[in-house]
Amino acid sequence: IFLGIEERTSVDDADAVLGFDNLSSIINSMLVLVGATLVFFLIGAVFSARHAKKAPTIRLVSTNQPPELSIGMGITWHLFNSH
Repeated sequence: IFLGIEERTSVDDADAVLGFDNLSSIINSMLVLVGATLVFFLIGAVFSARHAKKAPTIRLVSTNQPPELSIGMGITWHLFNSH
């Protein structure tokens, strides 16, 4: 089955398929794409953090702090089922 497969490792083949004439241009384009992806991720993370900071929370009227929830002795899990 694999006898008809020919291994091709010349630079000319990579240039013909990918359109890059040297290794530096491939590395530079990969660095630009990774950098752009990182920038987009960081912008999304900042927007998400700002949105989460503004989200309303349940607070006690007397102390203006979130309630301290505790669980009974010997109980491992707590289930809140809203329906």
